[in-house]
Amino acid sequence: MVFRLDVLNYIKKHQLINKKDRLLVACSGGADSVALLTFLWNERKSLDIELACVHANHGLRGLESDADEDYVKQLCAELNIPFFHRTLTIQQIVEETKGNIQDICRQERYMYFEEIMVKHDYTTLAVAHHADDQAETILMGLTRGSKADGMPTKRTFSNGQLIRPFLSVTRDHIEEYLMIYQVSYREDSSNKKDTYTRNRIRHHILPLLQAENPSATIQMARWAEQQQLESAFLETLAQKECEQIILKNYDSSFEVDLQRFQSVPTALQKRVILLLLNYLYPKQNMWFSQSLIDQIHDQCLERDGSKEIALPNGGKVRRQYSMMLFSFPQEDLQIDVNLQEVMFGQWMDVGYDTRMRLEERQEEELEFVGAWYITLNEKEMPLSLRPKKDGDRLLLQGMTDPKRVSRIMIDEKVSRFDRDSFLVLVTKDDELLGLPGLRLGYRFSKTPPAGWTHRIVIENEAPKPKEEELC
Repeated sequence: MVFRLDVLNYIKKHQLINKKDRLLVACSGGADSVALLTFLWNERKSLDIELACVHANHGLRGLESDADEDYVKQLCAELNIPFFHRTLTIQQIVEETKGNIQDICRQERYMYFEEIMVKHDYTTLAVAHHADDQAETILMGLTRGSKADGMPTKRTFSNGQLIRPFLSVTRDHIEEYLMIYQVSYREDSSNKKDTYTRNRIRHHILPLLQAENPSATIQMARWAEQQQLESAFLETLAQKECEQIILKNYDSSFEVDLQRFQSVPTALQKRVILLLLNYLYPKQNMWFSQSLIDQIHDQCLERDGSKEIALPNGGKVRRQYSMMLFSFPQEDLQIDVNLQEVMFGQWMDVGYDTRMRLEERQEEELEFVGAWYITLNEKEMPLSLRPKKDGDRLLLQGMTDPKRVSRIMIDEKVSRFDRDSFLVLVTKDDELLGLPGLRLGYRFSKTPPAGWTHRIVIENEAPKPKEEELC
């Protein structure tokens, strides 16, 4: 069978499985993961492996979720392999953290998988992502303007590695395999909904591409494989450049020589910045937006003045002339941090893929669609942007008491990892006027009031990521 040979050749080519490996297969009960579990079970002797199964019940679909778990449990009993399972308290975590449900599901699921791997000494976690999943991930990355070279064939995970043996085959190949071997599986009703970006791409975009070329997703998976090989090579070069530009290293901060940075080949500069950020967060699997990397990159190419950029969890990037400091606030920075003065008619990044432009009122001004209007006096100028501070409060339209900025971010469902990336707009005397791109204070109006003096135009530079890519 072609399917069998394709998968076995892919496993061999990428050295995904070695003899005597103890594999833990993540199985939801759906077609892809059931096919992976049964395929590895059928090949367990030829591959000389030991097999077990792990199932995470998210508990979000009631009886349907429980039926999925029962199905996988019964399948493992028939195959006579160990079965590990747990019902995760996803809904409770969502209510407590106000986080994105997809992110939380993934995080809790993989934490449980890691726990089982460590406790029972499994060497490899096998997941069932296939070529169509890879194509979806690439398209999602391109749409968002973020990382778009897809999911890796294998990566370090827990005390071993995570592997994806099915990246060389499509969902149609998988369903054909299940039909030939007469293996049943469960259908997740949420996969039919267009609620999430991935589903919309799956239902509407991939069919168009496959109509042009039935092998489109296979070609995209091969492209991603080549991209990852080239990326790994460039990463090695970037690593060497990093070693040359760091001047001083402290416990949780380091200084970068910007003159040396500017001599780094242009193709490597943004990779170097990402490595520097990863150095600052060595034990955290952080996601950094392309907008943030672009902001830092722009400052690394500057030579005059100073600038501060907020990072997740209270981190800071501060430039002063030819030196850049990556740090956390507990460090003795010894650098003067200036507010970013808002200049008339110039676009300024305010965080979270958003930018703003301040304009003065002109004579015989016509109404400008999409702007926010405000009346300011000379004593309040210039306006500035700065990172939020503990205790910052903003008076909103229709309220009698100012509201804590941290509370506004929670109400607006801003992830706790993104909250420090927002900048606040203040007057010369540090009166808080708003969080451009999120909420503006009571002094702003969508319609131009009598006597207005200034307007602010706010634009999103890229879609805000709400779903975690499969990885």
